[in-house]
Amino acid sequence: MGKRSVLIIDDEVGILNMLSRYLKRKGFEVYTAVNLTDGKGQLQKITPDFLFLDINLPDGNGLDSLPKIKDRQPMLNIIMMSAFDYERIRFEAKSKGALAFLSKPFSLDQVDKLTK
Repeated sequence: MGKRSVLIIDDEVGILNMLSRYLKRKGFEVYTAVNLTDGKGQLQKITPDFLFLDINLPDGNGLDSLPKIKDRQPMLNIIMMSAFDYERIRFEAKSKGALAFLSKPFSLDQVDKLTK
């Protein structure tokens, strides 16, 4: 089995860099994008094991994109992220196929549990 990979789509550079560095140390091949357009473009070229997807992005809503991403890559483990943590959003994310929902700020222990 090859190296596991992850795509992180988040416009918050601090979170993007923190997750990227952490997952690289854990042995992942890491891809990043700061908007949906770039992230979707990368998903045309790669099939990562995990996708960390922010909800509020400058060019759209990650939650709205979730069903199409899941249709194209049904085995993809998608972890939604947002600073806005409402039960309705958590429910919607899960019902659209997300593996989990991380409320920002989150701990690296939470990331570790989800990517085992």
